Order: sequence, then C-alpha cells, then structure tokens
Amino acid sequence: MICGRLADFEKLGLQACGPVTMQGVAWIRSLPLDPREGTFDLGAGIRALILRYPTAAEATGRFETHRRHVDLQYTLTGCEVLEWSPRQALEPFGDYDEEKDVCFYQPGAPAGRVVAGTGVFTVFTPHDAHRGGVRFASSEPEVLKLVVKIPVSDFLLSK
Repeated sequence: MICGRLADFEKLGLQACGPVTMQGVAWIRSLPLDPREGTFDLGAGIRALILRYPTAAEATGRFETHRRHVDLQYTLTGCEVLEWSPRQALEPFGDYDEEKDVCFYQPGAPAGRVVAGTGVFTVFTPHDAHRGGVRFASSEPEVLKLVVKIPVSDFLLSK
C-alpha cells in the first residue's frame, strides 16, 4: 500500500508508476468540485468509479484484492478509515471472481489503517487486501471517493 496527499504525488516520486497511472492522476485533478457518481472510461484500459456511501462505526465490509488491477483510491469529500492487510495473511472467502476481478477474505485483523480524508490517495496492488467504510471519530457519516482501476501490466512498480 502507498498513501499520501495527491498534491504530493510527484514529490513522492510516484510518477515512476508510469504514464497510465499519471493519466489517472491528471483525470482526478481535472474533476469539478462536485463530480457526478458513476463509472468512467479513461482510455488506455483504465476506468474510474465515483462512489458515495455511508461509513460505519466499525468495519462491516470484507477485505478484498484484485488480480488484474491496481486501485488508486482518492477521497473527494468526507473521511473514512481504510484497513490494509497482506493478502497472504488472510483466508479467502469463496473463489476469485474473474469477471469482477475480486477475491474476498474472511474477517481478520488489519495490519494497518489509514485515515483517508479529503485530498488523500491510497494505492492498493494485488498483494494488498483492503477494506474501507469505517467512520473516523466524529467525521461526517458519508464519503465521496473515487477508484481508478489501473491494469497491473501498466503499473510500473509491479514489474
């Protein structure tokens, strides 16, 4: 997992993630203040989802991983806690869904947590199990975020 403020993406040397990743970052930076929810084709095999959902006092979702995509997640408004664990530390819950590119895992303790408020990005590779939706302290009960799905083959740190 990689995390930080989107404003610092290049300062962190993450342009090394490649031109497709940087295309996703540029798209995020070009968004209006209140973008519409939905799924967007960004070209070059990448797509983005803009989602609005409630957060909960405790983790209710399952950890998940993806095999074909790296998730670049970005919080537009609100705040949530994202939990992370190495994929190998968790027991799968069912089979990998090839069509949806997702594998879920049995509940387990997270190895780490990130408070993802407005302006914070996270990157989850296929080795990173992740789940979100946990409310941080007294933050707003809803988060607006986006997820850019980057093909693993175009994410240069994975090579």
